[in-house]
Formats: sequence, structure tokens, C-alpha cells
Amino acid sequence: MLYQLKNKVSKKCGFYIRNRGDCVRLSRLIFVETNIDLSYNTLRRFYGIVRGTSPSKSTLDTLSKYVGYKNYIEFCAAYPQKKNWDIYQKVFNSIVVDPDFALRLIEIEFQNPEEYIELLITIIGGLTVTNNLDSLKNVFNSPHLDTRRFSYSELLYFGNCIGPMLKQMKTDIGQLQKTKFFSSTIYSSFVDISSLNGNYGNYTEELNKTTSNKEHLLFSSCILELRNYLNKKNVKPVKTSLTIKNIHPILYGRLMSIDVLIHNNPQKVKHTQKYLSRIAHRKNKIDYLYEFLFSCILAKEIDLMKFIVQTTAHYKISKPYYQEYHYSLFELRDAILKVDSGKNINKELVNLKENTLFRNSHRDFVDIFISVLDYHNSKQKKTKLKAYMKFVQPLNYPLFDEEYCINYFDD
Repeated sequence: MLYQLKNKVSKKCGFYIRNRGDCVRLSRLIFVETNIDLSYNTLRRFYGIVRGTSPSKSTLDTLSKYVGYKNYIEFCAAYPQKKNWDIYQKVFNSIVVDPDFALRLIEIEFQNPEEYIELLITIIGGLTVTNNLDSLKNVFNSPHLDTRRFSYSELLYFGNCIGPMLKQMKTDIGQLQKTKFFSSTIYSSFVDISSLNGNYGNYTEELNKTTSNKEHLLFSSCILELRNYLNKKNVKPVKTSLTIKNIHPILYGRLMSIDVLIHNNPQKVKHTQKYLSRIAHRKNKIDYLYEFLFSCILAKEIDLMKFIVQTTAHYKISKPYYQEYHYSLFELRDAILKVDSGKNINKELVNLKENTLFRNSHRDFVDIFISVLDYHNSKQKKTKLKAYMKFVQPLNYPLFDEEYCINYFDD
């Protein structure tokens, strides 16, 4: 709507605002019309003549009054969604030839993060479908592709929409992986664990060797140890100079989960006890459990799952977008423990297959775990084992052989 407001102001004052002098002149006209002193420096920031923050409510209300509306809300109400069509046309017409202009236009016009994200996903999706690698590279390198305004939930949603589309591209995306945007946003929010023996794993290996960012080093080291586990190779503890205070809870949970994957580790129970004690008084403590629990499920650590239930039963989920994934993982854990106790889980299986939310990046693995439960819940062992093998064969991880499914509750 800012684009429309600027157009209205230009039509009202009779000239385009391009420089300091125009802003001084406009400031005087606004004062005469509204008796409100809107400084020329504020106008310079609003029109992008100098760098600044997003316009304040007061600025938007004053400009709306200048063009004949009570406030900015009333101005927006006079411009329903279809009025944005001309902006969409400008964006889609310019995204290939001038991505900086298109992204700057989105940045200015769509202050609501949800609208901003949806339009970005649509644009990048279109370029992906057409395999327009050069334009994607230009978009990913643009200084106006700003994800700092995203919350963690929005970032996760964004990455899990874009990641699968990039995965389906028929061209080599190596050039995209070299962009700052890829490593800081898509790589860390769409953790493609089904491709650790492919592109995602190769990029992780390269990043691990070259990065100077401590969090990237920690993250990539954990991913490479997970890859070792899936390939039935030796898993080693991951070390870092970072402390729990300066690591994101989910990344810290990933770090702590590596000890769960170490074969014949006699300290697993003690390690889990210490870990749960360490996070007990931290904010968002539920976030620390996600990757740790995932590794327990992967490693068939039934006793650890039971201990986690006993220790963390009182933890509450506030259910922002990304915590819905956590809740779904807890439902998967509960179904596993129910089968372990000899109970039927027909209802739980229907819910897991149809109603629960899992990240796109984890969906292949979740399907494997569900097929394992299906096998143990059913009398049709051959049919269910065949369904399990259908899920695991495309991934080509040695861990997921027939014995993994058959002996899940026996190890």
C-alpha cells in the first residue's frame, strides 16, 4: 500500500519526490494542508532518498490525511486487495531483468511479513519451475532479499517451501549454494536429511571445511555425524567453543543428540539426565527437545524416550508455527511407546498419516517411522515390510535395512 500512497501524494502535490529539495517542498505543503509538521528528513527516509527504518504510524497517518483520508487504516480500506494487482505486475515484469528493483518494491510495499513471504515464495517458485538459474542467482544475491524481518517460524516456513522446489530443479544448483542467502536461510531452515549422500551432504561437507562462522561449523559438523550414523559409520562427539547461552535451542538440541547416536555409548542415560537438567530452567525448553527426541527415535532408544516423557511431561507447547512440528513428533513418540507396551495404535496411525504436521525436510524419515509402527501394529507382516522397504530404498541409507524395521523394539 505504500506504493499507492506515494502515488496519491505525488498526484496531490503535482510533482515526483526524487531529492532533498522535493522533500522540503512537500513538507511545507503538508503543513499548510494538515497543520502537521512532517520533517523533510522523515520524507527523505520514506521515499528511500536516504536509508532508514520502516515508516512510523504517525508518518503514514499524516500522509494519508494529506491526500484526504482520516488515517492510514482508512486509506488502506479504500484500496482492497485487487488494487495491489499493478504492484504484482510490476514485480513479475521486472524480477528477471531487474531483481533489485522488484525486491525493493516488495520490501517497501508489503510491510506485513506474511504477504512478503508469500510473494517471495511465489516468485522463487516460478523461477525454479522454469529452471531460470541465472535469475535465481541474481535474486539470491540481491541486498534487498531481507529475511531479518522474519520470525523463526516464518523462516522455517519459508525454507520448507523453497527447499523442496530447489531440490526438484533439473540444473546444478551449485551456484546458488555459493550465495549468502542460501547458506544463511535455506540451508539452515530446510535440513534435507534425505539427501545427505547427495547435494545437501556435499554442500555440508564443503561448508564445514570453509566456514569461519561458529554456528555454521557446529551445525554442519552435527549433520555430518548424522550422515555417518545413517551410513553405519563411526559417530564421534562434536565439540564447540559456543555455550548454551549463545546457541539456538534447536541447534543445541542437535549438538546434544549426537551422543545418542554413538554406538554402544554407556553414558547415554547419564548424558540424557544431565541434558534435561541443564535445560529445565531455560526459556522455550520444549525447543531443546526436538532434535534430541528425533535422534532417540532414529536410534531406537525406547528407554530414553520413556525417561524424557517422565521428566518433561509438564513442559508446555505454546504452538507457534514451528512448535506444531514438535507436537507432531511427540505424538509419534507416544505411538512408539504405546506399541512397545503392547497396545493397538490404529487410531494413532490414522492421525499420524493424515492429521499431523511434519517438516517437509523430515517427511521421508517420518514416513519410515510410521511404516515401522504399521508393521508392528499389523498381522500382515509381509505386506507392511514391503511398504517399509518402498520408503527406505530411494534414500539409500544402510541403516534402514529389513532388520531395522523387524527388530525396532528388540534392540
